[in-house]
Amino acid sequence: MIRGILFHVILLLLPFVIYGVYLYFDARAGGSKSWGRNSIAIATVSGLMLMAISLIALGMLSGDPRQGTVYVPPRFEDGKVIDSQVVPVERKE
Repeated sequence: MIRGILFHVILLLLPFVIYGVYLYFDARAGGSKSWGRNSIAIATVSGLMLMAISLIALGMLSGDPRQGTVYVPPRFEDGKVIDSQVVPVERKE
């Protein structure tokens, strides 16, 4: 779960990192650019768009490929713990 959250947070922060690297090299070359209101707004919107695209793609591409199955949670039977299972649905025809 933490890996999924970090993936989306990294996508959100990626435009800020890229712009910061650009500013670093611009300053080394003698430029005078700095973080401005417009650049922060553009980086924020870009990061949010990247994060939204990744969430949409995740929702469309992932999911349960097994149709017709049911999750059975762990339970006690005869004093023993039976692990959870994914079992096929019994169909009545």
